[in-house]
Amino acid sequence: MIEVEAARIKINQVFAQQKAVEYVSILEAVGRVCAEDIFAKIAVPHFPRAGMDGYAVIAEETQGASVETPICLKVSNSIFAGDSEPDSVNESGSAVRIMTGAPIPAPFNAVIKQEWTDYGQTEVKIYREIKAGRNYGVVGEDVGLEQKLFSKYQLINSRVVGILAAQGIEMIQVLAPMKVGILATGSELVSLGATLTSGKIYDSNLYTLASFIQSSGSQIIFKEHCSDDPKEIAEIIRERVADVDLLITTGGVSVGEKDYVPQVIEALGGEILFHFVNMKPGTPMMASSYQQKLLLNLSGNPFAAVVNLHLFYWSVLAHFLNCSELKLEQRQVQLLEELTPATIRRFIRAYEENGVVSLNTKLHYSSVFHNTLETNCMIDQPAKKLLKKGDYVTVYYWKF
Repeated sequence: MIEVEAARIKINQVFAQQKAVEYVSILEAVGRVCAEDIFAKIAVPHFPRAGMDGYAVIAEETQGASVETPICLKVSNSIFAGDSEPDSVNESGSAVRIMTGAPIPAPFNAVIKQEWTDYGQTEVKIYREIKAGRNYGVVGEDVGLEQKLFSKYQLINSRVVGILAAQGIEMIQVLAPMKVGILATGSELVSLGATLTSGKIYDSNLYTLASFIQSSGSQIIFKEHCSDDPKEIAEIIRERVADVDLLITTGGVSVGEKDYVPQVIEALGGEILFHFVNMKPGTPMMASSYQQKLLLNLSGNPFAAVVNLHLFYWSVLAHFLNCSELKLEQRQVQLLEELTPATIRRFIRAYEENGVVSLNTKLHYSSVFHNTLETNCMIDQPAKKLLKKGDYVTVYYWKF
């Protein structure tokens, strides 16, 4: 039985990283991975700008100003955000009425806020002195010309979009998304909307996994279910694997009489990378390679399938797009209650808040899924290790 970490290494050794790119609008780029280094085409701001409403002044001319002895300056102009810098202004002994974001003409080198004045229109009284550079946004204060903004393989978020927009950039080059197919196996499965008969269940795994994958930015090429018939399983894999980068299957990987997925992969000429992982739930998890495509073969039990997916899909996605930000978030937090030792490494549904994690549900069967709504993470409990109240443990957070 292989360890989770060693299994991930085996997967990455056979799974090629994405090279294909595409251009998308910056709004469509959120959640995507940048495919190029991006440098600033303009400085931000590209002109000296006012940091607040007030008066642009030559700071040295305000020295000694106070309420008792104000400095009186002639108001030579008014400038608002969006105005062009005036061709000429009076210099010595003058001020310019100015609003936040407006260009500051030379030789003015500071903006005194309007609350420190009498709000004069033709002449203004200054009640406090100010130093050069105060409330004065220099060229490139935010972003310098040709400054490196983002690196290749960086994850794009809404803040990135704002910075790109400030550069006037409408389109960006990103890595093409991972193409994923999902196949749920099991003769007991029926489609949503069908009438349930005795012994049948709705195919919830298909939709649970698809929603996680879709939310991650990957492209779902197909999602279907089939019976436990090995011929049917083989036919779908053979016909659809060329359309995807990653094929995920659920069910059929344990040791039951109808767990045919391992023998199907071998019969097709595929390679089993590993089978059975030192973890619970989801021990029968398997990974395989067929026609140079990766297959993640997950447990069929609902909670076990989600645990398998979280521990392997996110690391696969991070590797494929060469972006470590996509990996599953983990932290060290304090345990609120004792966990008795188990013979195998366990991943236990739990709830973390303010640095403390607790088991807020009593049902931990892999076939029980509804109580995951009461959780936001899973605790990683090493094999044969007693975890005491107050111990620090590793938790992995659910994505989406």
